[in-house]
Amino acid sequence: MKKTLSYIIKFRTLILLTILAITLVMGWQMKNLKINSDIISSLPDDDPAAVLYKEIGEKYQGSTIGIIIVNSENLYSAQTIADVATITDIVQSTKGVESVTSLANIINIKTDEYGLEVGNLVDIYALPETEEELMNLKNEVESNEMYKGVIVSNDGKSTIVMFTLATDVNQEEVGKEIKEKIAAQNFSHGITYGGLPMMMQELSTIIFNDMLWLIPSVAILLLIILFLSFKSVRGTILPLITVSIAITWTLGLMAILGYDITMIGGIIPVILFAVGSAYSIHVINHIRENQEEDYRKRILSSLGYLVLPVFLSSLTTVFGFVSFIFGSYLTMIKDFGIFCAVGTFFSFILALTFIPALISFFPTPPRRVSDKESLLTKKFLRPLSSLVLKYPKYVLIFWISLVILGIIGTFKIDRSTNLASFFNKKSETRIAEETLQEQFGGSAPVYVLFKGDVHDPDFLAKMGDFSDFLKTNPHISHVTSIVDLIEQMNEAMGEGRKLPTDRAKIEQLWFLLEGHEVMEQLVSDDLDEAIIQTRFSSINTNDTKKFIDEVEEYITAHQDENVTIQLSGIPSVYVNMDSSLLKSQLSSLSIAIVLVLLLISISLRSLKLGIMGIVPILVTVSAVFGFMGFTGISLDVATVSVASIVLGIGIDYSIHTISSFNYYFKIKNDIDYAIKNTICIIGKSIMINATAVGLGFSVLLFSHLIPMKFMGLLIAISMLLSSIGALTLLPIMIIINHNYKNKLLTKKQLKTA
Repeated sequence: MKKTLSYIIKFRTLILLTILAITLVMGWQMKNLKINSDIISSLPDDDPAAVLYKEIGEKYQGSTIGIIIVNSENLYSAQTIADVATITDIVQSTKGVESVTSLANIINIKTDEYGLEVGNLVDIYALPETEEELMNLKNEVESNEMYKGVIVSNDGKSTIVMFTLATDVNQEEVGKEIKEKIAAQNFSHGITYGGLPMMMQELSTIIFNDMLWLIPSVAILLLIILFLSFKSVRGTILPLITVSIAITWTLGLMAILGYDITMIGGIIPVILFAVGSAYSIHVINHIRENQEEDYRKRILSSLGYLVLPVFLSSLTTVFGFVSFIFGSYLTMIKDFGIFCAVGTFFSFILALTFIPALISFFPTPPRRVSDKESLLTKKFLRPLSSLVLKYPKYVLIFWISLVILGIIGTFKIDRSTNLASFFNKKSETRIAEETLQEQFGGSAPVYVLFKGDVHDPDFLAKMGDFSDFLKTNPHISHVTSIVDLIEQMNEAMGEGRKLPTDRAKIEQLWFLLEGHEVMEQLVSDDLDEAIIQTRFSSINTNDTKKFIDEVEEYITAHQDENVTIQLSGIPSVYVNMDSSLLKSQLSSLSIAIVLVLLLISISLRSLKLGIMGIVPILVTVSAVFGFMGFTGISLDVATVSVASIVLGIGIDYSIHTISSFNYYFKIKNDIDYAIKNTICIIGKSIMINATAVGLGFSVLLFSHLIPMKFMGLLIAISMLLSSIGALTLLPIMIIINHNYKNKLLTKKQLKTA
């Protein structure tokens, strides 16, 4: 090992030039990185809800809905109607848009002296201008349930332009283009944007802005922490440069392999700053404290001591991230785990190569050892060691109580998958979504696919019954299908708003509808499928799950050999994501626990010590879950990763504590001496490390996305708990184990005597 490490000094120039070359190449590749805010694309290819959702989009002019809300105090004015028509044209002419529905082009069924007429509510070539024409339009809208509360708000002050997108387009780019085109018109009306494409467009902007200022913020915070810890330029700058190189390599590799920056992937640099800097800190601190006079020997002896503990430290963190690869449902969480693990590995390699190679060019004398205790040791660690040794039972009761509270709180945790709930309540997207919920029935599309003979009266009757069933749900305000159009036509013919029971009559009415654009959105070309379209208004996960369960139960009871029914849409996708969150949490955490337990048991050469070492982290995870439950923090695509991250990082504190105890116990064979020195000496580096990591993650509190805020808060709390747990709960477990061993030894001696 010594010979291998000596090559770092021997070939230091080559190492530095190689690192510089790789960094330049990776930095250049970073320009190819793109932001992908589409959570739907993160679903696995075999997800049934996502597959059906895409199939419906391909067959029925798109399944993803975008909505533009036009607000006006005088909606029924010539200028407002003209502006709505202009917006409709803008959207319709945008590449990637499949269909557009608005006040300017919505279907209208009526009778006149010439008979039944199927056309548009507004003649796009002769827009209403006179008071009489505008009043007639208003009366028509307010008297027809197809329009009021669907395309025009109940208070008559807002209208929407709704559009669907092709399945193979970049939804974010289309949404951005539409926004830019509309903004260029300088309309006097208030315009807000809702629906999935518009959410993704704002989400991309937020991801970019967060990266733009959160990364410098965590770097500045790290600079301050490092300066206060080392009080030297070298100790302050080098860890920052090292982790910056690791981040550049990681992002460059992502670009080369064709990966995008996702909602959760955007925080990878922040995480690497918080986690990866620890390895550089250990290397610089040990070289600085080493009293060897010869500078090169000082570097090599420090590296020889640090290789194993730093390797184990990085490996446990890597295992925490790797667990996402095997335990997560969403591909973006798997990708997040892959590149956090890769970035952590890069940080480890650079800490053991780049730093010693660079500082070997700038020798400094050994630092003078001071006998003066630090403020942290005097005011916190010594009292903590006294507390553990004098009142171990009370400390143990505290941690047991925390576990009990954690378990109780865990059962109170809600899960959140609706994208709208990720935005701040003051954001444009959240405001638009709330407006859509209150005035237009929401923006989350629901599709019910019926397969059978579309002209069959019994088939259509089943669709009509299903529509009536959907309307009983408080979060469904309107339903659209071919049945509604046929019923309206039948009513216009003077035979009442009902489905004809005669197939020939249905085919006659059908003939009048053929060729109209709306038919492509409701019925297949082969007339063997038809869909019911509606929108779900609630963003509450429990409401969504209840709705899906009720619909699935209804489908099971009412489909037969002639009519098969399938449910799809965004709520179905969200429910699948919701169920996957719990599975992901359990599987990724289980994998992380097994991997980390095996690693520390092997490294400490004791399964018992491995179990003891992992207990403080499991207690921390339990406490954090309880905190989530009692404070209402949801389990979502970001917070689902907290437990495994904490396990991977926090286990380091237990490893250092156990190793330190074994070292000091061998000196005097005195357990009190060993624990006191462990808490006061190693405890200092543990608390500094935990503070640096915790504060690094706390920068996420300033993210504009709610899941990121909570993720930062939870990991910061976890670092505090896991470090204190390693310095209190773990020593008490060591004491209990030591006393138990002594009792067994005493019994054995008595039997022998």
